[in-house]
Amino acid sequence: MSELLIGTQSGVFRLGNDEHLQHEEGPATVAFLTRAYDGVVALTQQGALWRRTSRNGWELVHAHPVAEDIWACGADPRVPGRLYLGVSPALLYWSDDGGASWTACEAIRRIPGYERWTFPPPPHIPHVRSVVPDSQVIGAVYIGVEEGGIYRSGDEGETWESLNEGLYWDVHTVTPASAGLRLYATTGRGFYRSDDGGQHWRHLMSGLERRYTVPLVVSQQGPDRLYTAAAAGPPPSWRQGANAALYRSDDGGEHWVRLERGLPPQFDAMVRQIAVDDAGSVFIAAGPELFASHDAGDSWQRLAAGLPTVQALVAV
Repeated sequence: MSELLIGTQSGVFRLGNDEHLQHEEGPATVAFLTRAYDGVVALTQQGALWRRTSRNGWELVHAHPVAEDIWACGADPRVPGRLYLGVSPALLYWSDDGGASWTACEAIRRIPGYERWTFPPPPHIPHVRSVVPDSQVIGAVYIGVEEGGIYRSGDEGETWESLNEGLYWDVHTVTPASAGLRLYATTGRGFYRSDDGGQHWRHLMSGLERRYTVPLVVSQQGPDRLYTAAAAGPPPSWRQGANAALYRSDDGGEHWVRLERGLPPQFDAMVRQIAVDDAGSVFIAAGPELFASHDAGDSWQRLAAGLPTVQALVAV
């Protein structure tokens, strides 16, 4: 099993091969963890950027990289120094020096229809909620906008292509397959798949009894193995419990199976984080709870129940 880094409201914890939790010295809070070219970066809930320099070693890179509220953090592990931040109002920033300096991608504001992007709660300001590198083209990037759809740039943000035919525009996560032109997306209406690089989308819900899909991970153990979690409704209903469940697909999302053995009958706290390590072990977090599976999700064990609220997971 790889080591797992757990970003929480009280900093970073490390889960070792012995499944013992250890608190790391570093950021006091964590909102995002991302694997980058030279290790792992963290964004705090206050917006500061940190880099993990060694086992249990962190350094502050930038105390306040952008002025806006940050909703997404990404990196291209193939490109030295390349990091991304998605913010509200909807815009993308990128860095080519590991986060020391940042450039706003103003071309996003010129995407046709930008003025119609929205967000349900007042004041209805949209944001870039998902940012991920193109797995086939180094330097190209996808963004998912809540609510505004999916867009791709292959020229460092100079121009953007709309990839929204057949897609519900309340996008939570966009994830490319490890090979080929296939793209996956989770939305407020469920799961979508494109087999032609986002030109057309199919709504695939077989086995997904819940529609509000959020996290999405592609396993390296098989190109068609996916994990997602879905709630019965949007976040305003979560105050009475998210009524969420965990699902796996082994055929690229055509069919989904609910994963239950060793898990609660339903999750009152939303399963926001899923991570899969190189050996295929799967980790999920729901509020203060952490679960692991070493058989592709067929059975689970709870590793921790009293953690500070978990915000991010990454296997290293």
